[in-house]
Amino acid sequence: MEIIGLKLGDIRSNAYVVSVGKECFIIDPGFESTVVIEYIKSRKLDPQFIYITHGHHDHTGGVKQLKELYHIPVYAPLKDKIWMGDTVYNYWPYEIPVDQYVVENDVIEFGKQIFRVIETPGHSQGSTALYCAPHLFTGDTLFFEAIGRTDIPFANLELLKESIQNKLLLLPDETIVYPGHGKQTTIGHEKAFNYFEKLEASTK
Repeated sequence: MEIIGLKLGDIRSNAYVVSVGKECFIIDPGFESTVVIEYIKSRKLDPQFIYITHGHHDHTGGVKQLKELYHIPVYAPLKDKIWMGDTVYNYWPYEIPVDQYVVENDVIEFGKQIFRVIETPGHSQGSTALYCAPHLFTGDTLFFEAIGRTDIPFANLELLKESIQNKLLLLPDETIVYPGHGKQTTIGHEKAFNYFEKLEASTK
């Protein structure tokens, strides 16, 4: 499995293209950009689906563009539906085109790989991580030595800490963490150096 991170938009949020052979899927394309498309073309990849870890605009803004180009399904967390529909919380002037909403322990098949949905509420009510050992895509729940912000609607710092403690940090130390912003890390490193219990909300 090959994983490439691509930084999109002024916020520089991480989108990921995960590929095996010539098939791929895309995680969190936050802004419309030619960067993801050019990478897919350069590798002659065949996109299979898009996964959204949570509903904030810097993780959903490129979904419509890619779906219309590749005609592929979009998966997103059910509990963040409010950020993607026709509501005041949706930053974009259109509904995010989600095909299937997911919840805890739902699985998405990708070739011979199985990716499991882990609900990690806190940064948003519906935040999720996507896990296929040893790879973990954490959205804005867990960063390199930091955690997601909780000064926004439907966020909760204590709930975020519980998600990290009771779900993510229970995974093997060698688990590779691919966050929504910044550089990758491991669960082992975050156990040792991420003092999230003492942190205030980050600014990401």
